[in-house]
Amino acid sequence: METVRKIIGVAQFSRERQSGGKRTPLDDCRETSALGLDKALSESLEQVKLQLLEMADKAMGPELYHLYMDTLELVRDHAAEIGAGLRKHYLQGFKQACRRDPGRPGKNVDVPELSLLEPDDLEESLAVNTLANAIHNTCSEELFALDKRIGMLINDPDLAHGDNPLGPEVIAQALTAALADQGSAMKVRLLVVAKLSKQLPERIRDIYREINQHLVKKNVLPTIRVGMRQSAAPAASASAPYSQQSAAEGGGDLYALLQQMMNMGGQAGGMPMAGAVIAGPAMPGQPAAQASAAAIQAGAFIHSLNLLQHGRVSEVVRAGLDAAALQAISQGGGQVNVLHSLRGMANSMTSVDAMTLDIVAMVFDYVLEDKRIPDAVKALVGRLQIPVLKVAMLDKTFFSHKGHPARKLLDGLADAAIGWDASEDRDGGVYKKIEQLVEYVLERFDDSIETFTEALDQLNAYLAEERREAALVMVPSVQAVKDRERADWARQMAHDEVQSSLLGQPVSAEIFAFLTGPWQRMLADIHQKAGEESPAWTGGLGTMSDLVWSLAPKVNPDERKQLVAMLPSLLKRLDEGISYLGLAQSERDAFFSSLVKCHAEAVKAGLLGPGEQMPAKPAQVEEADIPVLVEPAGFEPVEPLEPVEAELAEADESAIEEIIIGDLPWGSGELDEPEPEPEMSGLKRGSWIEYQQDNGATVRAKLSWISPQKGMYLFTNRYGQRAISINAEGLQAKLRDGEVRILNDVPLMDRAVGSLMERLQRHAA
Repeated sequence: METVRKIIGVAQFSRERQSGGKRTPLDDCRETSALGLDKALSESLEQVKLQLLEMADKAMGPELYHLYMDTLELVRDHAAEIGAGLRKHYLQGFKQACRRDPGRPGKNVDVPELSLLEPDDLEESLAVNTLANAIHNTCSEELFALDKRIGMLINDPDLAHGDNPLGPEVIAQALTAALADQGSAMKVRLLVVAKLSKQLPERIRDIYREINQHLVKKNVLPTIRVGMRQSAAPAASASAPYSQQSAAEGGGDLYALLQQMMNMGGQAGGMPMAGAVIAGPAMPGQPAAQASAAAIQAGAFIHSLNLLQHGRVSEVVRAGLDAAALQAISQGGGQVNVLHSLRGMANSMTSVDAMTLDIVAMVFDYVLEDKRIPDAVKALVGRLQIPVLKVAMLDKTFFSHKGHPARKLLDGLADAAIGWDASEDRDGGVYKKIEQLVEYVLERFDDSIETFTEALDQLNAYLAEERREAALVMVPSVQAVKDRERADWARQMAHDEVQSSLLGQPVSAEIFAFLTGPWQRMLADIHQKAGEESPAWTGGLGTMSDLVWSLAPKVNPDERKQLVAMLPSLLKRLDEGISYLGLAQSERDAFFSSLVKCHAEAVKAGLLGPGEQMPAKPAQVEEADIPVLVEPAGFEPVEPLEPVEAELAEADESAIEEIIIGDLPWGSGELDEPEPEPEMSGLKRGSWIEYQQDNGATVRAKLSWISPQKGMYLFTNRYGQRAISINAEGLQAKLRDGEVRILNDVPLMDRAVGSLMERLQRHAA
């Protein structure tokens, strides 16, 4: 078994969040929305207070009066706590919505069973919906554009797997959770939400506009195409002619169509038909003598075809076969369409036979011109012209029945040939197998369709074994992509947590560099190795949160006491983290020296009198550090991976499936998209593409695996080697630009018969 030499990324089309300390457009969206919500809530609560005072003055009865006054007390005395709670819950909801966890259901998931909600839960759910709907109604235009742009940033263009992280649902849930944290009565909370539903939406619309404008400047979908996908073509009308309906399905009753054309004196695609009336033995109502003569005539023609099939060409010379046809058949007959030459035997054919010959000849015209099939393999398949003609004469369902064994065999041979490389040895592999099956049919087929069934079974068994061996070879390539995606996922999560912790918290440039650099790398490493539920991950986040809090001004004695009590544990945890990172002693000393100064400034800032200010040293992010999204370009390599052959040799089927189809939280291995983009509608596992390399050479590759995590498409050759990968957005761009094309997945015979039907109908029109 050969090893996988290298995985090559078809292109790095990623518009993912950055893994380092640099800010991204998604970070800008988080900060703008969170700070904007702080301001919007504060302004809205001021308006709500005025309304509640007026309502209390006009209250009818003590119950309403106390409700209004309790609500007024909440929004007046706890506005800061509500704001802090909104920020906390909003950032949590934002992060969760951004993640698109593999096991997380999409927005439209059927609930397996209904359950009754507690009254409070139901009322709170209705409150969330009320606020979310109010924001939707006010901000519909802004949300349309924002959904598209945010979907692009989180690799979920249609938001099929969850809500917009900045959307009304996330905001509404965060606000209701913040109100619930205050412990107020449900009626009080519902009244606040009802009032805020009138105040917040207009202010949120301004936030959405600002974010959209910023994303346009950052080249995130600067123009948005508005439109609807075309739905699938409707089924053919029941009143349409049978031949037209069948043609639309890729099959059709060619005999009925041709009979209709001949009775009208027509021709088949410019080719005169051998007879003007169908008068074969299968036609009902014929005189017995005529039917008997036709049967004898048909038997004679079949006998001639049997002789030709077995190479006994000299015995049919007198039947009217010309010299050119004899030479083509004697040389194998696979590279040219020899069926047209058999028209010289018209005297020994019934009109039905002649019509059948014309149909099969036109079908093989299509087969021999099919650019999907390599020329060398096309010559092998072409040798089946006479056996296929015999099948069509013996069984008229060959053209209308897609499951016919002979038709399935031709489809299977053509599909098997797509990935064959002309540089491969013809003494083995799929080429040799196709050659053997063609010889098998030529030698054994007389008048039993079972010969094609047996050949088809042999082909399917061979291809199944080939796929199993390819899966073994492909395992390291799939694992390499999974490992890379896990690392990317971990970096994204660490980046998001660090950015959230710093939001609105001015820290020194040294602390900013430490958190967005070494500490973020440590969090990413922990996430990748131990996971999000591990104590190490939660401990790392807790230490970061404590560090950021410790650097804020301590404005009262309780906060200063808390800082003094926290410092020994905090410094110990930071030292353990630095040891984990393996930083040099000089870096460690510099960090703790800077930290001592920052803590001293935090205490001094809290002791300043009214009007006094400490010089702030917030971390500055330069515009140049914010990456601009650009169009994808170029082929870039991915880290190579060498498999251990001994391990692969011992792997059983279940182990292979676990890695290739999916393991742990990484899903089924299939992309769960509601509807593919038009350019990719014909792409599924097993599909073949053709793309052009940098040197101009054309290469074919098979879609062998789709990552459920980020929609990474992994292509290989038929043996699971030469793995290349590309994400969905990049592949779509290349398909749109014509750099990659999907080789038609419609079976060969469906395409051939459909093409012929279309040609005949166009001629008859």
